[in-house]
Amino acid sequence: MYATPETGDGWITALVGTDEEGFRVEARFAISPRFRALVKGRESDLVFAARSRLARIGINICPLDEPLFDADHCTLELQVVSAIHSFGIAEHLQHIVVPGLRVGRLVFCPQDNRLDSAAIHGLIQGNEIQVPAGFSVDSNGYLILRPQRQLFRFLQPLTLEQITAIATHADGKDLLNRLQIREVVDHIALPPNDGLVTACSMFLHRHYVVLRNLDDALGFHLQATVLDPVSTRGTNVYLEFINRSEQLIINPSVAASVHDAIPVTPSRRYWHGRASTSSAAAESGNDYAQLAEVFDRLEAGPLEDRYSHRMMAVTQHPETLPGGGRPERIWTRPQEPHDPRGGTDLAAGLVAEGLKLDTRTEFGTAILEDLADGARATLLLGYFPNLIEHTEICAAALRQRIGRIVFRRASFEHGHFLSARDHGRLADYEGLGIEVFWCNDARAQVVRHVFRGLRGYFTSPEQVDRFRSSLVFAIYGSIKPLDEASALQIERLLANLKGLFGSDISILTGGGPGAMLQVTEAAHRLGLLVGSSYIETLDQKPNQSADYYQTFQARSRQSRQRWFEIASFHIFLSGGVGTLEEIGLTLTDMKLGVIEAGPIVFFDGSGEGFYWEGLRTQLARMATQGRLPSWVLDNILMTADPDAIPRFYKQTLRLG
Repeated sequence: MYATPETGDGWITALVGTDEEGFRVEARFAISPRFRALVKGRESDLVFAARSRLARIGINICPLDEPLFDADHCTLELQVVSAIHSFGIAEHLQHIVVPGLRVGRLVFCPQDNRLDSAAIHGLIQGNEIQVPAGFSVDSNGYLILRPQRQLFRFLQPLTLEQITAIATHADGKDLLNRLQIREVVDHIALPPNDGLVTACSMFLHRHYVVLRNLDDALGFHLQATVLDPVSTRGTNVYLEFINRSEQLIINPSVAASVHDAIPVTPSRRYWHGRASTSSAAAESGNDYAQLAEVFDRLEAGPLEDRYSHRMMAVTQHPETLPGGGRPERIWTRPQEPHDPRGGTDLAAGLVAEGLKLDTRTEFGTAILEDLADGARATLLLGYFPNLIEHTEICAAALRQRIGRIVFRRASFEHGHFLSARDHGRLADYEGLGIEVFWCNDARAQVVRHVFRGLRGYFTSPEQVDRFRSSLVFAIYGSIKPLDEASALQIERLLANLKGLFGSDISILTGGGPGAMLQVTEAAHRLGLLVGSSYIETLDQKPNQSADYYQTFQARSRQSRQRWFEIASFHIFLSGGVGTLEEIGLTLTDMKLGVIEAGPIVFFDGSGEGFYWEGLRTQLARMATQGRLPSWVLDNILMTADPDAIPRFYKQTLRLG
């Protein structure tokens, strides 16, 4: 995993003054000892990079002096202005430029890790970075980036509420993506004394790029100047230009320096809170065996005549449990028999037919009341939390009594498949800073729940960093196996993807048998990471070889598609009605701006008449009648040739 040497986002601490240009503010940045030691004596190599979402609504934030350091923070005076006048943000600026607004970060960009022109050219030739078509590299080692011929604008002026949400809310960027629409143009015309937002395609894996304003003649780029590895991957790498002259500028460009990112090896986080020095394979097996034994011991005892058997235990020293230690508190069943008509999830417990409204229900979460605030204890659960348990856990987490959840079974009724409510609860735990681990008996594995953007998957502690940094391709298809010729074509397709984007890619499938299993096996032979979004079905057995996965109960079928949002690219193999549904959802999501519009491939390597010919005709007819945006067809390739796919990606993404 690779990262940019940077601070976290700094925040406004005081409004210093105002003038006709805008606002002068003081911002504060938290500085870790490691970062301070890294930059000490080379503070001139620090670059302030404003938050990209602020730049995309036309707000420019520039440093006015050098940062001043103290023990663990630094302060910096900044100027905040509404630079793209046509966006109409200026009248609202005073309402959001207030203490607490996050403004950007400090990035260390030293000359000694900057690449020269020969090194940059070598990276591009070796597909170790992908840059926009029409790029240049000058003799000073600057990469000249030229955006695609497209603009991003708002259909109507933003309201103060929308601007506030974009600037301050956690999902503000998601709102911005829906409000800011794309317009294709023949040439980008940058008007005098105004600005615009455009974009390019770029993929950075192990390097970061710093945009440099060397010459105003082709436009001045706003202060969102650093493109990070991993997060800079896609068709919409936004560029924000202003024209500070009285003359029109056509097709602006910006220079950039390319730097080696820092390799990062975060410590592995296990269910007991400690890292291990053993090998990944041995750790995975031993971890499960130890934890399963702990659960067996804690859950031991007769069920008697009670239906509820939802073991809960809490400990501040989980590392002692595998050696026979006991948790501080444990609860296994209520003292009073529980009426089974209430259901195990208790989502509608008190309205179950015939259930007495005065029934007293006991819950194991009562043991949380004995924990001290700030204990951040580990909670072991026989089952994933139901509604009542969830509310009590969240209340305890707000007081930092709970720091980690380890559960054994996903559902009483649905085995190892989680419900839509469960996925919402996992998001709540992430927001509250609770680590979640699953002792998954079906796979004999202990996995950690990890979010990537808005979606979470389970993976082993050894694969967390690789999962977070991989470039994801979603591949859809049938549970019917591919013939031998088609299977060979699929393996060639995957090899082509690896050749274009490198080995830091992963394949995401539905996790079923047949073609999906063949794709999984081919990807593993190529050393690629594989993920699966398993759906609860009766007619198919999910394959068990995914490196990261998520599970969905049958009634969560449509929400399951949301978990494919982590994919940058979508490839459809020959499939049935389920695949048709996934095609419709993907195209609709792109049309509505729910996911980034990008290239879509329909592939059939069987050689027995092109499988997608009918769909090709239907989509063309829909576009002719105005029922499908024409740009969707420009992003679609239907082919039987696996070698055509990398060429299509380079052409559609406008990569050099």
